[in-house]
Amino acid sequence: MKTSVVGPLSGRRIARGGRTKNWGRTLAALTVVSAPLTALAETTPTPTGMVRYDHPVYRHGHLVLWHGAWRGGAKKGDSQDVANAPAAKPDAPKPHEFSVLIDADDAGAARLAGDLIAALQATGAKGHVIPGRTSPAALAKAVQTDGADLAIAPMDALIGNDKATAEWRDKGPYIAEIGAETVEVVAPRSATDLHALAGHDVGFGAVDSSGAATAATLFSHLGVAVTPSYGALDGALSDLASGKLAAVVAVGAQSSKALADFGKDGRFHLISIPWTPALQSLYAPARLTAKDHPNLIGADEKVDTLAAPRALIAVDAAPGSPRADQNADLTKSFFDGFDKLLGADNDASWREVNLAAGEPWPRLRAAQAWVDQKASPPNPSLDAFRAVAKTVAVTSGGPGAQDSDRLYDSLMQWRNEGQ
Repeated sequence: MKTSVVGPLSGRRIARGGRTKNWGRTLAALTVVSAPLTALAETTPTPTGMVRYDHPVYRHGHLVLWHGAWRGGAKKGDSQDVANAPAAKPDAPKPHEFSVLIDADDAGAARLAGDLIAALQATGAKGHVIPGRTSPAALAKAVQTDGADLAIAPMDALIGNDKATAEWRDKGPYIAEIGAETVEVVAPRSATDLHALAGHDVGFGAVDSSGAATAATLFSHLGVAVTPSYGALDGALSDLASGKLAAVVAVGAQSSKALADFGKDGRFHLISIPWTPALQSLYAPARLTAKDHPNLIGADEKVDTLAAPRALIAVDAAPGSPRADQNADLTKSFFDGFDKLLGADNDASWREVNLAAGEPWPRLRAAQAWVDQKASPPNPSLDAFRAVAKTVAVTSGGPGAQDSDRLYDSLMQWRNEGQ
């Protein structure tokens, strides 16, 4: 008998249709052929890419020694094809995930952080907010513990506290100044000047909060020594109403319901904060009217105060560090797509941002490089307007009503000349 692993089991076909199937002859053929074929299988080398069965298997009348192609393995001759097949594409890089530390009590910072995250998500980055504290002491901890990628922090507190920031300032460069918070000092009407608060208890806000940091910086630079009291705004206003506090400092709280409902009995008002050259490097002048606080400001009254700048800080991003390189991409995306933040649905503070504004604080190199690349040629009329503004600030002790008119006229003239 001729034995072949691919040969027929017998010379007879199995009858189909109405014919009788010759099962006896078929079984006999299997019995006769299986022994020599099994022995042949033991000595036949397995082709590359195939696997030999460990028991006799017959398909379509033939003994099948190997499997692979019909069981998901490689076909005969596929080994070279597999070797020449293109390598699998690596997984697409995951979008960079970043976090933004904000003060838990600062609603303005929360809005800015939300706008920023939404804008950067459009470029493929993913971000989330970390509510916490952003005083210089709190930021020092964030730098040491790698607690966040970015932070929205009070720039006045950073600049005005050299001793508290000396050890980590290079590790927390700013990317851009991104808005300002109005400073409001609420006190009984009998207190008409900030110096009248000297030696008294004044509510500063929560410990390590951005508002408390601004309050401490402000009173320090004004030379007014008060005793800080720390706590939430609503509790501080309650203590003020009961006489436990001489005043309360509220930073960026114009939208606060607690402040909006306070003072309906007419016993309290906002103390004016005088503008002095010593404050020029830390604050911007601001003015409030009855429209802002009808319970605390008379209908025809105007209260001059300050606006405390906030900045976007890169946390633990010393020059040449991995975080600095990582933030370089975020900075470019932020700056290149900045116009998207100027829409009506975003915080109005974005429309006041000057990306080129400099501060006496280290700046992220990628941010400064972008500003330098986009720098516009000198503008004589703008320089003239800036000179007028500086003169008013230094010589007049702050912009009064007439000074504001002069500044406005100068601005309009500059705009007309630029068209």
